[in-house]
This record gives sequence, C-alpha cells and structure tokens, in this order.
Amino acid sequence: MSLLPTFARVGLLVLTVGALPAPAQHASARRSMTPAQLLGNFSAPAAPAEAASAGPKILRLEEQNYIGSYHLGVGFQKTTHLIFPYAVTYVDLGNAGIIADKAQGAENIVKLKANQPSFPQTNMTVVTADGQLYSFLVDYEANPRVLTYNLTTGTGAASPTLPLALFSPLRLTQPEMENYARLVLKKKRMLRTKQVKDDITLALPGMYTTEELFFLPVYMLNKSNINYDVDFLKFYIRDKKLAKRTAIQESEVAPVFIYNAGQTVIPGPGGLDQVYVLRKFTIPDDKNLVVEMFERGGGRHLTFNVSNDDILKARKLKR
Repeated sequence: MSLLPTFARVGLLVLTVGALPAPAQHASARRSMTPAQLLGNFSAPAAPAEAASAGPKILRLEEQNYIGSYHLGVGFQKTTHLIFPYAVTYVDLGNAGIIADKAQGAENIVKLKANQPSFPQTNMTVVTADGQLYSFLVDYEANPRVLTYNLTTGTGAASPTLPLALFSPLRLTQPEMENYARLVLKKKRMLRTKQVKDDITLALPGMYTTEELFFLPVYMLNKSNINYDVDFLKFYIRDKKLAKRTAIQESEVAPVFIYNAGQTVIPGPGGLDQVYVLRKFTIPDDKNLVVEMFERGGGRHLTFNVSNDDILKARKLKR
C-alpha cells in the first residue's frame, strides 16, 4: 500500500468528522434553555470607538477658507505707510521686530518700520471699521522699493470717491487745541508717573480734560551728552498681568493732535516738552494706559504705566 492513499483517507476522515452533528446531549441541553438564554449567546456588535468617546466635531479647513496675505518689505531707516479705505480699529504685530503706529490725526493710515535690522520674517494683521481684515507677511528690506501702499482700491490707484486720509470731526479746532496745550504747559507740574533710564527721563506731569479730549503734557529730559532722536511716542491699553507664552493684546490710542510735534530731538543735555491730545476714554481696573518712547537708531527705549485711577483724576480745563 502506498503512502499517498493513506494520507488521502486520513484527510477525508477529518472532513467527515467535522461534518457530523453535535452529540445528542448537547442538543437536549439546548432544548432545555430558555429563549433569553439562547439570545444571550449572541452578543451585539461593538459600537464604533468614536461613538463611545463623544468629542468635538472637527471640521476640515479647505482652500476657500484661507485668507491670503500681502507681502511687505520694511526698513530700519525709512518708514512705510499703508492707506486703508476705512478707519483702523485693530493692529496686531507678530513679534517685536517691527513697530507700527497710526499716522497723526489720520484714522486710516498706519506707519510701519523695522525695530531692528534684519529681523526674522513676521506678520501683521489690521482690522478696519468696515469689518475687513488685512493680513501681511513682513520681511526686512534695507532699502524698501515701495514706501506707501494704497489699499483703498484693488488696483492700487487712488480712489475717486474716498479721501486718502480720514479725519474724525472734533468740537475743538486746531488753534483751540494749541491754546489749551500752551495753557497746560504753564501749569504747575504735579508728577503722575515717570521712568528714568540711561540718563533719559520720560514723565507725565499731569492730565487735563475738556470737551471730549484729554491733554497729556509729556516731559522729556536728557542728562547725557548724547542727543536723543525721538522716533515716536505711542499710547496703548494693555492688561496689567500678562500670562506667560500668550499673545499680548494691545489696543492703541492714537493722538488726534500733538503740540510741538516738530521737535523730535532731545538735546544732550537738555529737555523737550510736548502735549498729546487724545480722545476721552476710561479703562478697566485690570488694564493700564502704557506710554512708550522709542529712540531712532538707538536702544534707549522708555515706558511707564498710567492707571485708571490717574485717568479719573484728570483736571478740568476752562476756556
């Protein structure tokens, strides 16, 4: 007898055994089980994992959700201006490599420049009063090819219907604001707050109000022998306590008029007085009005805080 037929018969035997019905005692045991016991032998399929752990629904961002960014090149020695069709209500900077400010008296113009040479690429976001958001990617450019951008039209040409600069109406004329500013500078100095750094003093001797405006006299003193070239002085509202590793949200307060604005150098040694006119406002107790002064081409930057209590103590100016 050959081995092959023997293996074949064994395989057939296995298949035959596998096809035999269950023993009689198993069948009788099933007949004695209740329907509930019979159904218990069949478990329902498991629920999907995502159903078991219900979480927030994640939507997919598609290309139609993207907002494109304009590209800007800004320098350290030159200022770039951006003209928007409506008043600017919000400005956010990606990092401290760039500095931005509203143009004096103009609600829709932002001036921008490098705060340090060769800063890494950053971004800037601007929101205007009509609800439009503008996104910019900003790179350092030692000698910017373009210094003024007109965003009032899509073509870059001047708009035939919108002025290049939007000015909000004020009750006081500029000559009246100049008279009040001269009056403020003659008053006795009642120091509110100051900062002294590298022989430079930046101080706010008082706060005054009339109509819908604040008059803030700013006193700058230079005790060094090196002239201080003022790049700009800015005001913004910021939280008193800033959590670590969070974006700093600042709301800038742009002056509507600056008395003695033509003087931009604090002689060494010497002093400089200016009066900044702001629209009247108050701030929550958990925020400060921050006053900051930058030196053009230098590192002597000064800053101090003004609390809401100081603002509420502003003295009334009379005609």
